[in-house]
Amino acid sequence: MAEAEKSVQGLERRLGHLGDVNMLAIEQYDTAVERIAGLVEDGKLLRDRRDQLVSIAEQLEDERKTRLMAVFDHVNKNFSRVYGILQPYGSGKLRMENPKNPFDGGLEMDCVPPGKSKNTRRSQLSGGEKSMAALALIFAIQDYEPGPFYYLDEVDQNLDPFNAERIATLCRMRSQRAQFMMVTLRKVSLILADHHIGITHAGDGRSRLITDFDRAAALEMSEEFEAERKAQAEAEAERAEMPELPDPEDMPRAPEPLGAPKSLGGLAERAGVEVTEGDAHEEIEAEGGTIESLRERTEDWTEDIVERDAVEQAPDDPEPEPEAEQKEAE
Repeated sequence: MAEAEKSVQGLERRLGHLGDVNMLAIEQYDTAVERIAGLVEDGKLLRDRRDQLVSIAEQLEDERKTRLMAVFDHVNKNFSRVYGILQPYGSGKLRMENPKNPFDGGLEMDCVPPGKSKNTRRSQLSGGEKSMAALALIFAIQDYEPGPFYYLDEVDQNLDPFNAERIATLCRMRSQRAQFMMVTLRKVSLILADHHIGITHAGDGRSRLITDFDRAAALEMSEEFEAERKAQAEAEAERAEMPELPDPEDMPRAPEPLGAPKSLGGLAERAGVEVTEGDAHEEIEAEGGTIESLRERTEDWTEDIVERDAVEQAPDDPEPEPEAEQKEAE
């Protein structure tokens, strides 16, 4: 009997050491399990959405590179052809600085004017030779994607008469498909123009305008015009045979943005904060839309929950005993 009483006393002491029993433990456990399940579901949803966005980004990057390289190859062929016209017995080509990752590098022009070494760098070209290379690039791009008009401001200023005539002749040939407006002081360019607009100084501080000045006779373009037309036809045929580029309408679309996570909504409810899905989305965008801002807000709400739980679990003030009240009254 004594041993039984001793065992009971030992159990009572152990129960006393455990302290007060939390009568809400089961309810709090169920709430925690539900919240963990919500966090797991939100985590899976976010991982799936991340994988989807990464896949879309990779597809768009591949299509962007495909389109760039297809256009580059075509413009490069046009550049080599046009540069050969502007600089007979010369050669020119375009080159990517970073062929593996073309968007991480620029574009270089390797131009070798007639009579110069193949190792000649672009920085070693004269001003006129650089002008010829730049104009060849403009015409090469025009052959791929023609524009309605072109404005050239004294592009022949640094050119010798031979090259100035080449530029004027090429502009004249291409004027059948586009309008060229050129500011020039070179006679050869003026001779090949259809119309002239002259600006002259009258000596009184004002400018005079001379317009509608037609040429007396149309110039014969001879064999060069026919050769240029043939080259243009070949370029158009090559473009028609190019592989079909991806249709922009078939490109993947980014999914609709996700709303506030369900687990965050449960946290707001426990913190006593009323937040609708639209309000939560607007708040996240206002704070920068970053994970860091979302984490900070979650920590603030967690602190509010801890404080509320501490207040709810605090024992009420004990009522004063009758003897103490009687002594205070005396």
